[in-house]
Amino acid sequence: MRILFSLFFLLLPALVYAESTISCHCFQDRTFSHRDTAAADPYFLATTQNSFISLLYGVEKSSLVKAKMSGTSGSYLWVLFDVAARSQQEIDTVDKIYGKNKRWDIVFKELKLTPQQLGEKYWQLGNNPEMLADQIVDLQLIKQFGVSANELENWRKTGMNRKELILAILLKGDPTTLFNQVNSRMQTWGKLLYDQGLLDGKAINRALRNKMSQS
Repeated sequence: MRILFSLFFLLLPALVYAESTISCHCFQDRTFSHRDTAAADPYFLATTQNSFISLLYGVEKSSLVKAKMSGTSGSYLWVLFDVAARSQQEIDTVDKIYGKNKRWDIVFKELKLTPQQLGEKYWQLGNNPEMLADQIVDLQLIKQFGVSANELENWRKTGMNRKELILAILLKGDPTTLFNQVNSRMQTWGKLLYDQGLLDGKAINRALRNKMSQS
């Protein structure tokens, strides 16, 4: 499966039917600074999620960045890659099918994916892309990191988004405690990473790879 996605990663910046977002992924701060410990937090959150996607689906991180800079939403990429993987179809094929109806539940049917294959909750979220993307991330966190569904439910109740959840689980310590420290401005993601020796994107990628291999 990694080979399949590696062959098609170049298509990402030119996805025809990708849903758009106006968020910018051009980060000025990419390293931790003691003078402003939160300056690089947006980059650290984004690169952790991109590394996770890259390791899961065999997609180059640079192509993910280009796709997002061109206006493709993170939610769309999560669903696109996962549906392509589950259906054994090329990314552009799934993208074009979605473009005809703008509904993932219809895509499931056209690809002959069943509730039994996807899971009932996954199937039912076919008309709610944001919640479907969250479900995909949760399933991958359970599979790759060995966390439980109950733990994820409790962590999400704190208000953590997908990026924060992935990073909080990657770091050593209780995810809820870490998030609350950051949310209350007692800590920053950059300082937490720095204290654990994760100084840049490459270090984060290695830590994710090691954690995934241990589960």
